[in-house]
Parts: sequence; structure tokens; C-alpha cells
Amino acid sequence: MELKLNIGAGVSGAPGWYNIDNSPTIALSRLPFGRRIFRTPDWPKDVHRHDVKKGLPFGDESVSYIYSSHTFEHFTWEQSLTVARECFRVLRSGGSLRVVVPDLRLIVQDYMESSDPLASHRFLERLSLGHTFHDFVHPGANHSQMFDERSLVHLMKQAGFSHPEVRHFMESCIPDVASVELASRQRESLYVEASK
Repeated sequence: MELKLNIGAGVSGAPGWYNIDNSPTIALSRLPFGRRIFRTPDWPKDVHRHDVKKGLPFGDESVSYIYSSHTFEHFTWEQSLTVARECFRVLRSGGSLRVVVPDLRLIVQDYMESSDPLASHRFLERLSLGHTFHDFVHPGANHSQMFDERSLVHLMKQAGFSHPEVRHFMESCIPDVASVELASRQRESLYVEASK
């Protein structure tokens, strides 16, 4: 049986995948009356709380596919590199990693083409780089960095992947990518995939 890992699954854990997220609200939501008291999201039972920055809980070459959407931008560059190297470690030969992030080039392009007098404000909001008190409650809630095609491909090469490629929405060698890829983020996303 193939092991498929979904990093940063959020509340939309996919059936047939090992779904990981690090939100502190996962534990709170599973306390008796936790959802009502803390007003947490309804976390699916198949989403496991784990901090991937501390490593992946799998043996070398034990995972067939890894998918991560809108997660790597919440890490620092060093943390992203650590996670990508862990992905390389756990992937079996021929296994694939697909990383989806907000596309900085598209965000900049939208800003440059906008006639809105407050386009600069919208641009900064979309980057979501500000850190607030909310970060103490949920570390990593805002973005720590942004990627474009060059930087994400470079990250994956630094992690050990020899031929990362930019792909399109739903264009993947992962057989059931449709179960994890969200159409709602298609317009703003950059998709890069690499095999080991």
C-alpha cells in the first residue's frame, strides 16, 4: 500500500492520505466541549497534529507521494529547506513531492497592473507578512516568506531534488492529486513538483 503524505492539510484532510497540520486548535477541538468553549474549527479525526519543522515521523524511503499546499511560505527559508530535505529523505525512489505556494510574481503583477489608489495596501495585505499577537496563539499563522518560480525550484534543488518542474493546477504525476488540490487557490498559486 502506498503512503501519501499531505503536509499542512488544514481542516480539509483528504481520505487516503496521512494528513498533517500543526494548528494548536487541533488539540483544543478534541477536548470534551473544546469546540464549543474555544470556538475551534471542526478538525477531521484523520488530521494529525505534528510540527514538520522538527522532522517527519516516517522512515527513510517509506513515502510514495508528498503534497503540501500553502504551507512552505509560513516557514522561514531555513525551516523550508529542513522540511524539503525531510521530504527527500522519506520519499521512496521514484516518489514525488508537490509544493504549492502563493505565487509572488502573480501578486506583484496584479499590484503593478492595478489602478486602485490603495493597490499598495492590497499588495501588502496579500503578502500577509505582518506578525501580530495572533502569532503567539498560533505561530506561523502569517507568512514568513514568499516564493516565485526561481526561489521554489532552487529550494527543492538545495533539498536534493535534481529536476524540479513548474506545473499547472491538477497537472501532476500524483495519481489522485484531485483529492488534495483545491480549485479555490488555483488563480494565486505556483505549483512545483519533483521526483526522487
